[in-house]
Amino acid sequence: MKQNKIYVLGITGGIGSGKSLALSYLQNKYNCFVIKADDIGNEVKLKGNACYKAIVKLLGKEILGDDKEIDKNLMAEKIFADSDLVEKVNDIIHPAVRKEIEHRIKVNSGDYKIFVIEAALLCEADYFSLLNELWEINATKETRIERLMSSRGYSLEKCESIIGLQHCTEFYENANKEYQDKAERKDYYGLKIINNDSTPEDLYNQIDNAMEEINGRL
Repeated sequence: MKQNKIYVLGITGGIGSGKSLALSYLQNKYNCFVIKADDIGNEVKLKGNACYKAIVKLLGKEILGDDKEIDKNLMAEKIFADSDLVEKVNDIIHPAVRKEIEHRIKVNSGDYKIFVIEAALLCEADYFSLLNELWEINATKETRIERLMSSRGYSLEKCESIIGLQHCTEFYENANKEYQDKAERKDYYGLKIINNDSTPEDLYNQIDNAMEEINGRL
């Protein structure tokens, strides 16, 4: 298989910021190969897949549903408020997810030149070494709450509770700077903030401008 020169873009951001809209636009207009880390995280927990046995061994069979698959809600109850268990589960899942992401990039590099990795914990899982660039899709707290209440029917209290646990732009700026200072890579172009407080058309214009820069590098 002939391999193209590829470019790997990471996308992160809080709930309600508009990541899904950005991903859809990148996939449809620019033929990007989109990889959602959360979806892979669910796949590797399925019976017969990479993390199933290790997680069941760690947490016990009480996290299984009637179909013997890991029940997401039962697992969440088991590890709730136990940071040690959360860390142990992440230590099982994150390497498997990263391995699968690397595999998907490798096997599809003959057909695609731009890959997009979307992950809520992109910085925490240290995906920087896979990336050429990181975007944070950003919106104000007020905008995100309005979207979540409208599209998902969340209460104000639920919105504020979820958003309160998520990172702000400063976190991504610091994580990006720390990586750039450490890695000294010429093929890593840093963090771009994509603001999505306005209309979808404004979001698309920002993406178009950013993609023009990326295509210039390719």
